[in-house]
Amino acid sequence: MTHTDTPTPEQQFGAQVREAREVRRWSQEALARHLRDEAGLDLHQTAIARLERGERAIRFNEVTALAKLLGLDLQTYSGTLPALTDSEYEWALGQLKLLQAEDERTAAEWERVVLEQDALLSEFVEARRTAVGKRRAMEAMIQEYEERQRG
Repeated sequence: MTHTDTPTPEQQFGAQVREAREVRRWSQEALARHLRDEAGLDLHQTAIARLERGERAIRFNEVTALAKLLGLDLQTYSGTLPALTDSEYEWALGQLKLLQAEDERTAAEWERVVLEQDALLSEFVEARRTAVGKRRAMEAMIQEYEERQRG
């Protein structure tokens, strides 16, 4: 596939599987275990690697098991979205606003946690630097004393 080609549905699905797997911090082996344990589907790690690259044909039962396990939206591949009624549109708009607000809160919380962790890390680095400095000074004093005693 060249950079100007449109990805195949298999490539798009494979990329979505890889992204969802990585978000969960699962290896391909871990995904294979989850599929076996939770969906009764036996896919080897190498099959998952080929699937993620879009190099492997995929069966419908594999698609549905992966979609269910990883929370993937299969409507992405149909090329169409369901037509909404006015009331469904209003509901969807309200849901979108809630999701946007939740996303903003999550982003703010993420930023707060990152800053807090950075501050804690800086404190630990400084405490370690101080402890190492004190230990080295103590070692030097003891070594000097021991040399005087031998000398």
